[in-house]
Amino acid sequence: MEISLTHILLAAIGMGVLVIIVQAIIFNKLKLLQAQASQQASDGNQQHSGAIEAMQARVQEIKAAQLDCQNKNQQSLKAVNQLITAKIQDAQTENTKMHSQLQTQLQQLQQDVSTQSSEQHKQTTSKIIAAITSTQGLLEASISNTGSQLNTAIQGAQAELEKDANQLMFTHKQQQLSNLETLSGLIQNLRVQNLVELTNELAQHTELKVDTLDFVKHLGECKVVKIEDKHTGQVTQVYYENGIKHSSDTLQGEQLKYQMFYDHEGKLVKGIEYGDDQRVIFEYLYDGAGEISQRLEYGYDANGKQADPIKKVY
Repeated sequence: MEISLTHILLAAIGMGVLVIIVQAIIFNKLKLLQAQASQQASDGNQQHSGAIEAMQARVQEIKAAQLDCQNKNQQSLKAVNQLITAKIQDAQTENTKMHSQLQTQLQQLQQDVSTQSSEQHKQTTSKIIAAITSTQGLLEASISNTGSQLNTAIQGAQAELEKDANQLMFTHKQQQLSNLETLSGLIQNLRVQNLVELTNELAQHTELKVDTLDFVKHLGECKVVKIEDKHTGQVTQVYYENGIKHSSDTLQGEQLKYQMFYDHEGKLVKGIEYGDDQRVIFEYLYDGAGEISQRLEYGYDANGKQADPIKKVY
């Protein structure tokens, strides 16, 4: 069988078509891989953008705290400068007064010298020297006393400045701990309230005690009247009026921790949180949907007097 030019041409054309098909397949594969790589890069950029935004928000918070601390430091330094300026002015006034007195004494002595004899002149000279020595001693004592007062004032101002800075840091940390503890307490209290509602629906016309893995629930008159939390040791007493929940008290041992109050329909309207000293530290107001609408934070001075509450609206 002879191979003609036609056969060779057909074979070449077939090989060319095959090469083109293979190239098209490879091109489509590369295009698909590029699209996948672009999508992965876009997803990664979005994740990085979210992380960067969160970090920027945190940086802004830190900058705000630093700015507040710097403002307090500037105010304290301003007070120190004012105190030092006042002390220096007082010292200058005292020195001017003493210098005036010395000039007056010298003038009086000079007048006495001009009218006295030679013998009296010697005595007057001794008096002048003694007066000058005494005045110099008083002036040096005054300068030393003024310097001591300035050093004491500066040291006191520096101590006060350090105290303010430490107090600011301590207050910031305590606020974070307080917010965490408040959130935990609210979650626990809402958990107890939900158990009260659920058990009231289940306990119709019965008086019993339900012991579960987490709680011991005491029922009476078809209602939950007391709940004991096995994990925290807290006991919640529930009170009713005309069959509708009116209020509840949560105690840790003998100490009252929380009080919740409800309206005539049994909806939560107010909550109160107490500290270890049985003083009110937080008060919560709820809207019609049972969500917190306002929070009042109470503080007390060293004498136990309550300061104006800090209000936060949600």
